[in-house]
Amino acid sequence: MSAATDFLQTAVEKGLLTETQANELHELRQARRKGGVAPAIQDLAIEKGFLTENQAQRLLAELEGFEFPREIGGYRLVEKIGAGTMGTVFRAKQLSLDRTVAIKILNPPLANRSEHVERFLREARAVAKLNHPNVISGIDVGESNGVRYFVMEYASGMTVGHLLQRGGAMDESRVARIALQIARALEHAHEARLVHRDIKPDNIMITKDGVAKLCDLGLAKDRPEEGGRALGTPDYISPEQAEGIEEVDIRADLYSFGATLYHMLTGQPPFEGAAKAVMVKHLSEEPTPIEELEDDVSTKLASIVSKLMRKHRMERYQTPSELVAALEAEGGPQGGPGAPVRRRTRRRRR
Repeated sequence: MSAATDFLQTAVEKGLLTETQANELHELRQARRKGGVAPAIQDLAIEKGFLTENQAQRLLAELEGFEFPREIGGYRLVEKIGAGTMGTVFRAKQLSLDRTVAIKILNPPLANRSEHVERFLREARAVAKLNHPNVISGIDVGESNGVRYFVMEYASGMTVGHLLQRGGAMDESRVARIALQIARALEHAHEARLVHRDIKPDNIMITKDGVAKLCDLGLAKDRPEEGGRALGTPDYISPEQAEGIEEVDIRADLYSFGATLYHMLTGQPPFEGAAKAVMVKHLSEEPTPIEELEDDVSTKLASIVSKLMRKHRMERYQTPSELVAALEAEGGPQGGPGAPVRRRTRRRRR
């Protein structure tokens, strides 16, 4: 259920709107949709005189579970589009330029904890170092009345994680196009001496124009980084991160990207089980070969993924530039942007 639909249904249930008013607002929002972005449903309800501003704000606070002011540092919050343990992300409007942005707000319980504030600011600094079409760009960072926020480019689309949940394994040609774009993003990050440390499907956004963008650099650090703690997501974590004792460099990102591509091609992560068990498997077991799960994935692409996921990092691609070269050589026209989609004919599952 979308945030707008949830808002309307709750307003009707509370007697704030009639069914007729809710339907009218829904149709008006669709009619005013521009560039894939619809106006905030609460603004339309206020505009039509169906709700007061106070009624709309109280309902939003109840639905979204936050007590933030509607305007923060020159940005007006429109709707929540994501949430995690560290922060909540909203679609917002930058008032000075009248443009849509994404604003990430550090969750209030963490705002007084120095380690979480530092991680939040580290993400902003990491994004600020990067300027690439396949990386979500940073715009602003600040604090307003105790609320810490980080403003980013707003990319309308879906994450690879959502695409996998919705449709399972993806067509090889589409995976190849996404792989090449994210490899170039990692190449740019590597040139800026950054290691992402949490490459996974949920951190790759596909815009409505088909552009792949790397996002969420909350764990990013200048390379090399000493280990000691297993940071990352278990399904895609590199062996050195899982072990937590080796210094982490760009080859950890390449392993995690390989695990991500494995999931994209097969519809399942390389290993299954509880988090700790999966991390042990990344250290000690080999995943089922892609060709045993998907008999129509090319041998060359399967071998690229296999090399990315070598246990010993000296056996992987050593830089993203090496990976870019391999993908360009493998894909040719198929691997480049705008390539035709090849439909699968048959699929085997474990």
